[in-house]
Amino acid sequence: MRRRVLFAPLAVVALALTGCGVSAEGSRDVVVEESLPEFSDDMVTSAPAVTEDLSGDGAVARSEIVTGSLYLTVDDPFVAATEVEGIVVASGGRVDSRSESVDIDGDNPSAYLWVRIPADVLDQTLSDIQQLGIVESQSRNNQDVTLQQIDLEARIAVLEGAISRLRDLLDTASTTAEIIEIEAALGDRQAELDSLQGQLDYLTDQVDYASYGIDLRTPEAAPEREPDGFVEGIVAGWMGMLAFFAGSVVVAGMLVPWLAGVFVIGAVVWLVVRARRRRTTS
Repeated sequence: MRRRVLFAPLAVVALALTGCGVSAEGSRDVVVEESLPEFSDDMVTSAPAVTEDLSGDGAVARSEIVTGSLYLTVDDPFVAATEVEGIVVASGGRVDSRSESVDIDGDNPSAYLWVRIPADVLDQTLSDIQQLGIVESQSRNNQDVTLQQIDLEARIAVLEGAISRLRDLLDTASTTAEIIEIEAALGDRQAELDSLQGQLDYLTDQVDYASYGIDLRTPEAAPEREPDGFVEGIVAGWMGMLAFFAGSVVVAGMLVPWLAGVFVIGAVVWLVVRARRRRTTS
């Protein structure tokens, strides 16, 4: 009985010390794991939630990268290029590049502009540009990058939370080894955050501003268009007939010197033959 009475207090004390030790070590492990999260590309799996948001009533606004091209024939491509630049700048956009070219003999001038137009006024801006000439061809491509943008934003939020916890942990670090370890982890996550933020900024710029190539040429360089309708068919036939007669006149003009030469040679040959016949007869 005495042994049980003596053993009970000792067991209670030992159990209390063991529990405290485990609690302290456990709490330290929890802090370190929470402060130094391992970040990976698989951490953010937004497919289920995004699918619901995009298909439900509270749909997420889609993010699209719009690119395209527009080919116009104008009387003066150089003047039209300046007008296009003015329209784009007035819409809040910018001209990233502009090039002008002309043949050696000064014929066939052309201009090309690569412009960035705000996506919310794209249609109106393109309509204003099309008024400068005749639209020969145009194209547009829409690329949906909604999931990519959501993924980048989620990964950035995770990294920002990890960096915040690391900074809090750095303030409470007591040894040089802990400070060095935390600063190394903080530097890695900060570099990762800067990289993702740069990707998001570039993606946002591509979404906010549509990219278009504007090609300006003279009507002489335009491709031949098929007639559309009865009236245009008549006009095309009339122009074709005029072109045929004009070409025939040109060909006839080119043949006149040759015909004259052949006539002169024939006349000389005829005179020679006639003179020989007369001599033979005599």
